[in-house]
Amino acid sequence: MSYSIDVFTQPNCESCLKIKTWMQEQNISYTEKDIVNDPAANKEFGEAGQKFVPYTVISIKDKTLSVVGPNTKKIDNILRLNGAYAKKR
Repeated sequence: MSYSIDVFTQPNCESCLKIKTWMQEQNISYTEKDIVNDPAANKEFGEAGQKFVPYTVISIKDKTLSVVGPNTKKIDNILRLNGAYAKKR
């Protein structure tokens, strides 16, 4: 199953670090988009109407789903329910 994940972050954000660490532990590939140091990422974040990081955007199958905050359970459920991966035991 093909999917892509963008995680909008900012430096010194503990919640952002939590999401990134969890994804690395689960071997989930993602693209980090730093809204402070990357003007294009900041613009994309603003156009999405977001105000809080981490903001995770999952493109899978024919849909795009988003998660605000460090909600690893929701991200895990989205990926598993859409057949993107099997949770590590």
